[in-house]
Amino acid sequence: MKKILFLIAPILIIVIAFSCSKDHSAPTFAKYAVTSEPTDVEATYDPPTKKVNVTWNMNNTTNVIDYYVVISDSIDIDFGNLILRQTNSLEKSYSFDVEKYIPEGISSIILFFTLSAVYDIDYNNDEIINNNDLHYFIGPRADKPDSALVVID
Repeated sequence: MKKILFLIAPILIIVIAFSCSKDHSAPTFAKYAVTSEPTDVEATYDPPTKKVNVTWNMNNTTNVIDYYVVISDSIDIDFGNLILRQTNSLEKSYSFDVEKYIPEGISSIILFFTLSAVYDIDYNNDEIINNNDLHYFIGPRADKPDSALVVID
């Protein structure tokens, strides 16, 4: 029995050594970090129209094709009830009709707004994305979300 164990142990060690992955780097989008984030996000509620108007700045708009607005009822955006909207425009403003999204019986709510730019990037580099284009890549979110107090009559 010991002879079989001494024979199998080195073979098992060699098999384990050769089967381990040599790739020790995690997959990342760092290669695509050529994008910038929106800044100066500002949300204001307009009571007569019952809309929130969101404006922002974007220093580098290279390859930007759209903006993606995220609305939440929590300052920790991802842990609230989310409403997601594409602006379908390159304008740096968005108007959002909030009345239909406010639960019945609520007379006021604070909504938090942040956004990201949507990119259409064509690298034409086999090394980066295997000859594919990076379409509709959502870039980093604005670093500081803004809020608006919505008061329903």
